[in-house]
Amino acid sequence: MTKKILIAKVSSPFGIKGEVRVIAYCENHLNLEKYSLTDAKGNEIKLKISNKNKAVVGTSGGDPIVIVKIEGVNDRNASEAIRNLEIFANRADFAPTKKDEFYYSDLIGLDVIDMNSKKIGKVVNVLDYGAGGLIDIEFEDKRRENFPFKNEFFPEVNLEKNFIRIEEIEMIDGDDKANK
Repeated sequence: MTKKILIAKVSSPFGIKGEVRVIAYCENHLNLEKYSLTDAKGNEIKLKISNKNKAVVGTSGGDPIVIVKIEGVNDRNASEAIRNLEIFANRADFAPTKKDEFYYSDLIGLDVIDMNSKKIGKVVNVLDYGAGGLIDIEFEDKRRENFPFKNEFFPEVNLEKNFIRIEEIEMIDGDDKANK
C-alpha cells in the first residue's frame, strides 16, 4: 500500500471561473503539477497552476499560496464546495532522500527505542508549527508526549530497521515543586 502524504489544501475560491487558492505544503509549489494527486477518498485530482510566473504570497507559516484550476471545477459555486479539500500525493513519487535525510512522514509509525534498544513506544505523528518539528510519541503505557526533533533527543533514526532512538530524558512530574 502506498503512503499518502498531505501536500496541499484548498483555501478559498478565486474569481468566478472555478479557480481556487491552494496552500502548498511542498518545498517547490510547481511540483503540484508533477505528482499524481488524490483527495482523502482516493479520487484523482488534476490541477494546473495559474500563477506560475507571478509572485507567490506565503501564509503566516511560510507555505506558498498558488492559484490553481482543478479539472471539473468550472464556476464559483463549485470552487466554494471544495473549500478545505485536502490534496494528497504518493510518498513513492517524492525525490529520494540522501543518507540521514527523510521526510517527516517517514518517521510516523517508527518504533521508539531507548538507549538499551528496548522498545518504549511508537511515533504517532510529527508536528511542525514553524519552529521545528515535534515528535509525537505514544509510549507503551498509552501516555503521549511531544519532544523537539533534535539530535540531542533523537541521536539515531534508522528507517531500514524501523526505529528511532530516544536519549534518556528526565520526565517532569507535574506534582513536583520547583522549590523543594
